[in-house]
Amino acid sequence: MNAAFIFDTIILEKDTDFYGMTLNYDFFKRRYLSIYDSIIVSTRVMDFDKAKGTEGYRKVNGEKVEYIPINNYKQIPDAIKNRHKIKMELEEIIDQVDVVIIRMPSVLGILACNICNKKGKKYVIEMVACAWGGYIYHKNPLGKIIAPIMFITTKKYVKNAPNVIYVTNKFLQKRYPTKGKQCACSDVILNEFDDNDLRNRIKKIDDLNLKKMKICTVANVEMKIKGHIYVFKAIKKLKIYGYNIKYYMIGNGNKAYLEKKAAKLGISENVFFVGSVPHDDVIKEINNMDIYIQPSLQEGLPRALVEAMSTGIPAIGSNTGGIPELLNEKMIFTPKKTNQLVDIIKNTTKSELKKEARYNYTVATDYKPSKLNSRRTEFYKSI
Repeated sequence: MNAAFIFDTIILEKDTDFYGMTLNYDFFKRRYLSIYDSIIVSTRVMDFDKAKGTEGYRKVNGEKVEYIPINNYKQIPDAIKNRHKIKMELEEIIDQVDVVIIRMPSVLGILACNICNKKGKKYVIEMVACAWGGYIYHKNPLGKIIAPIMFITTKKYVKNAPNVIYVTNKFLQKRYPTKGKQCACSDVILNEFDDNDLRNRIKKIDDLNLKKMKICTVANVEMKIKGHIYVFKAIKKLKIYGYNIKYYMIGNGNKAYLEKKAAKLGISENVFFVGSVPHDDVIKEINNMDIYIQPSLQEGLPRALVEAMSTGIPAIGSNTGGIPELLNEKMIFTPKKTNQLVDIIKNTTKSELKKEARYNYTVATDYKPSKLNSRRTEFYKSI
């Protein structure tokens, strides 16, 4: 059987090859080629040389993985202006395969659902985030107009889909319930880890100076939805109490906005832009930190947070998406509420950090590749 993978994300084109960050050849090979004979990947596309922050991008197309771009969908307005042409492109792709994997929320996903229903084609929705949050915080002003439309429409299509796989255990299921067959399975890809990682973390906490901690976030620094600015504000307030927190931001994207904000807040010496690093090196960076923080305004189930937890690092997160499914309640703060974040850091003791380290490591074991791959493969084969 052959499959198609359809999503709104942007893949970069250079010569005859295509490049993605998380969605690269290794991802599709591990995730789908044990189930399907081949796969066609279709998303929006951009010229590689016109993109910013391309460090860490890797090739998408390869043996049994073909990339076919949707050329008529570049920006949000195209979804209306070029709707007919986009549908024609999708139909040509869907006609070539037996099963369609539709990642939502996405405009292309909604159109693909319509086509599959019309043609009687088998399909599965991969629900990876909340449509409302994804569009209400979009850098394009049109996002705020589209958000309620996408929320209602996505809810409708997920409800009536024959198969849905959610990356959360509760959050997305509650907000976007389905009448079809469903499965809860995160799309995180963890490296192997063992109890030595936890023991090393406990030793690190013993030697920790609580007022000079190093904290980090793994996320695109250009995406305001990731909430870096609220960590900046917390660092400024913590200085009043004698803290000298250093904040490391791991990820690609244009850092100009955050650099200006750091300078304005007077904390430039406290923030460090690490940039994009290869996936296998992210864990090395996290192991050098004292606390991981996920200050997002919107999430599905953040892969980076789960990866961090697998090292046993204590973590703080905002009360959004699936984050409360991962962390202890005392380590959760309301998005944008800087004072709550300040209080969490101020009230943290070494004893509590050790408890959080053990808790996070235990939770992460549920996301080991062997467990997730088995669950996911069984679900796709049932389709």
